[in-house]
Amino acid sequence: MTHVKRRLLVGAIGAALFGVADAQAADAQALEQRIRELEARLERFEKAAAAPTAVAPVAQSNPEVEKLNRKINTLERKLEVDKEVAATAASRAPKVEGGSDGFRISSADGKHQVRIRGAVQTDARFFTGGSWTGATASNGISGGAETDKFELKQARIWLEGKFWDSLYFKIMPDFAATNILPDAYLDYAYLPYASLSVGKQKTPLSLERLQGDSDGTFLERAFPTYLASNRDVGVMLHGSFAAPGYKADYAGPVDFRNFVSYQLGVFNGSGDDGSIDKNSPDTDDDKEFIGRLWVHPFQHGGNRWLEGLGLGVAGTWERPSLQALKNQGTPIGRSTFLNYNSLRSAYTGTLQADGVHYRVYPQAYWYAGPFGIMGEYVLSAQEVIATRTGQSIPGVRNQLNNTAWQVQLSYVLTGEDNTFQSVKPIRPFNPLEGSWGALQVAARWSEFNVDTTAFNYLNPAKSAKHATAWAVGFNWFLNQNARIMADYEQTYFDGGAGLSAAAFANRPSENVFATRFQLAF
Repeated sequence: MTHVKRRLLVGAIGAALFGVADAQAADAQALEQRIRELEARLERFEKAAAAPTAVAPVAQSNPEVEKLNRKINTLERKLEVDKEVAATAASRAPKVEGGSDGFRISSADGKHQVRIRGAVQTDARFFTGGSWTGATASNGISGGAETDKFELKQARIWLEGKFWDSLYFKIMPDFAATNILPDAYLDYAYLPYASLSVGKQKTPLSLERLQGDSDGTFLERAFPTYLASNRDVGVMLHGSFAAPGYKADYAGPVDFRNFVSYQLGVFNGSGDDGSIDKNSPDTDDDKEFIGRLWVHPFQHGGNRWLEGLGLGVAGTWERPSLQALKNQGTPIGRSTFLNYNSLRSAYTGTLQADGVHYRVYPQAYWYAGPFGIMGEYVLSAQEVIATRTGQSIPGVRNQLNNTAWQVQLSYVLTGEDNTFQSVKPIRPFNPLEGSWGALQVAARWSEFNVDTTAFNYLNPAKSAKHATAWAVGFNWFLNQNARIMADYEQTYFDGGAGLSAAAFANRPSENVFATRFQLAF
């Protein structure tokens, strides 16, 4: 009778075991629970089988029990393998994130990452008063109004990220601009103090130019920015150093995050306010050498009012050959006041850059709590050449020393910290809950001085000797992605409306009101 019971118990266990084998695709946790149940039942069976009986001695071994043990061991090993495979797959699964900072796909170990970002800027400009078109009446000083207009300033979507934790990249097309590919570069940052970026990128010169294109306090940058090159193709060595006791963070080719940073670059050379279109080939063997040093002298020093002080200087040297000079315009109105294409009757063609060109850019900012101030100065010295009327080749040479400077102040009315990288509202716009975002007011003074030597060549009816612009601005940050901007600027001119070299007259001031709605992520 005992023998019959034993066989029935073994049969039940075998049936249960085969049922598990047929369900190998079941959840791992359920499979593990089943194994524990089988082991418990087997243990009870072995104890019962080992108990002495009065009828006959117990067999030393049972083939059915050994077979059952082997199957359970096999099943346990399969469960271990499945767990190892699942753990390996989980460790390699990418992480997908989305939020106010854009959309990001990262490898599980964080060494590889691709981020999708974008920006849209829509502007409106309205001119008031006697702004300038270049036309002159009998007195030489009248002019019509500039064109009021709506404009799509930016429409960008771009990819940036890294591979192998040190090879960074950025590819940023702009569908609203003639220059449809502002940025496309690789940055090998294996060593924080000696990294190498190659490709098309911002040249490390003007402080305001190096501010993010969506982070500016005003709609458009001030005069000093337009004496710097914009984007160019080249190679740049750069590095960052942390304050003693801290570790340097990667902040890109141009760093405003760490204690000390530097850039040393060689570029094709695109001239004042120049930016090559797409992958335009270089036209000569001349190259532009750029160097910049930036420091936060009080970073991690314990004084929160001085933490945000930054000081720097940048400079360039190049020797272009018969390169076109880009006309200069007012900061927000962007109307031309320095026209290199309109010369006196004694010359033909345009004024061209030919010979040594160097720039010097001292620059600084200070952000403390809601307060911010930024300023910079530039000297741009360029040898130029012109062709006399009746001659076939250029031959009249001179050096022009143009200068510009600006100071801008800003204050956040709602208590948020003011920073070089824009403002993040404490409470995003949600009027139903009494939250209105962040409000910032700003003021700026900027001047541009044209070397008087330039008027040996330039038509005094088309170019001013000096321009002074003051502006006030209001920024409403709905959240960290959306912003509404409103600026008013007046620009005054010395000269620019003369009918002859002996009859300089001042061009009427330019008065412009401009607004922007911006979304950036």
